[in-house]
Amino acid sequence: MEIRPLDPSEYDAAGVLLADAFIDDPGWLAVGPNRRVRRYRLLRRFHRQALDVIDRYGRPIHGAFDGEELLGIAATFAAGRYPPPELRTTLRFLPAFVRAGPAPVVRALRFSAIQESGHPDEEHVYVWFLAVDPKHQRGGVGRALLARVYEEAGAPVYLDTSNPANVPYYASNGFEETGKVAGPRGAMMWFMKRP
Repeated sequence: MEIRPLDPSEYDAAGVLLADAFIDDPGWLAVGPNRRVRRYRLLRRFHRQALDVIDRYGRPIHGAFDGEELLGIAATFAAGRYPPPELRTTLRFLPAFVRAGPAPVVRALRFSAIQESGHPDEEHVYVWFLAVDPKHQRGGVGRALLARVYEEAGAPVYLDTSNPANVPYYASNGFEETGKVAGPRGAMMWFMKRP
């Protein structure tokens, strides 16, 4: 397995991988449309736009590859680079959510505010997305991507998750829970930091 920066020409494939990985994530079940096909369309559009935002304002975005096959992604904001400009970012994401309907827009704004409330005050590296293709999960891809993030981090590493199954996984990778908040439709958001 090779870990390397993603090229912008690979962002379309990365958007598909992210949608595949998060389609049944509790946070996206809470925010997105009820119908799976509509939620998947939202996820693909949102994550493709998010990669452009991270490319412009954050980075690095690493991919794990087996030959040419993309296995996983760690999309981050290096220390001191988060948050991106709020208005520009919202305008990038709005079309995908408007297509999904008014209820997902309201839930997304609410969950986004919760997500923002958990960021530490001190400078930190933010792992916005860590995702592994469902066909390759539980094979060490996520750990390899996190190892690259730690290797390059010049500050504590922070992430949030709405999947309770991820909390012990991240704890086994050195993250400590710093808080949790209830979100829409019964979802929870955990905030975690690795010193």
